[in-house]
Amino acid sequence: MPTRSTSAARAGLRWPRRGRLAARVALAATGCIVGCLLGELAIRLVLGEQPKFARHVVRAPWGIRYNDPSSRYRHRSADVDVEFAINRQGMRCDHDVEHAKPAGRRRIVSLGDSYTIGYEVAANETFSSVLEARLRAAGLDVEVLNCGVSGFSNAEECLYLERELLNYSPDLVLVSFFDNDLDDNGRTGLFQVDGERLLPAAQEYVPGSELADWLNRSTLFNFLSERSDAFVFVKEALTCLLKHEAIVLHAAEAPPSRGKDEPAPASAVPSKPVLTPEQQAKRKLCALIFERLYSVARAHGIPFVVQSIAGESPVDHALAEWFPLELFDVHWPGFEFVSTIDLLRPWNGKELLYWRRSHHHWTPFAHRLAGEELARRILDKKLLQ
Repeated sequence: MPTRSTSAARAGLRWPRRGRLAARVALAATGCIVGCLLGELAIRLVLGEQPKFARHVVRAPWGIRYNDPSSRYRHRSADVDVEFAINRQGMRCDHDVEHAKPAGRRRIVSLGDSYTIGYEVAANETFSSVLEARLRAAGLDVEVLNCGVSGFSNAEECLYLERELLNYSPDLVLVSFFDNDLDDNGRTGLFQVDGERLLPAAQEYVPGSELADWLNRSTLFNFLSERSDAFVFVKEALTCLLKHEAIVLHAAEAPPSRGKDEPAPASAVPSKPVLTPEQQAKRKLCALIFERLYSVARAHGIPFVVQSIAGESPVDHALAEWFPLELFDVHWPGFEFVSTIDLLRPWNGKELLYWRRSHHHWTPFAHRLAGEELARRILDKKLLQ
């Protein structure tokens, strides 16, 4: 039986061991903090300030993604410092919007990706806001609902319109296309092509599902996304990798198209006159999705406007049109096609159209040109009358 002095001696040995453990934990924690700080410094010195654009995108009740309702956040980069306010309906708007439309008011739903929601510009600088302001200046009682979602594809925009946005009784549907939609449409796996037909292939698409929802609502995750260069660098690298994996996976699973396999005319795609079969398949899927969007709008008596956002080469800043014009009839009744390449080309090299040190989105100047052109087309064609 141990004596009191023996027990005291053992207790005395345990405390130093616990002290050493605490010291090791503290040392490890200090090492992690110092490592993170060095990582931050290295990224900033070598690569420069990273665009810190937190993506508050979560699962919507209708099975796809939308902006996290009632969220407030900031986007920062070497070019911009912008506030975002998302209403309870998941739109970039500082007030809520009811399904019921006020008497006498006309309503436009504006669908698209990060260009539409307005990455790198203030809310009142987006082309949707400029469009609304110009139409109101022309005497119309109109509101433009900014329903853009970062990372959205045309496939998701189609289901968003069918499942939710028609409830707002729109008088006009505006969908903006950007060249990455050609990849993103296939990545979702929502539709597939069977000959000349577009067939539903899945009912839902929420990449990352519950984990993505949790992360995009996480206070710590969003804190780091808005403030840490090293964290953003790693996050963007992983996001690009996962997107690539999804595109490859859906391309491998997609059934072969039995439609015509003719290359697009050089006039339709100036920078790529000869397209591979994979590129042709992406363009065909995109064109059929837009045909479905048009059919949905037409069935409800709603004019349909497509804005094609010109892509810019990061090397020589040349502009390119990527919409599948060779596969889509732009002369249908109740349809208006607005290509921004001719709109922006006279200003290319004279004004800054795309931010250079961020995610290469439109500047306020380009947004203003687009919003004014959309307003002019809508007024000239009397699409809201």
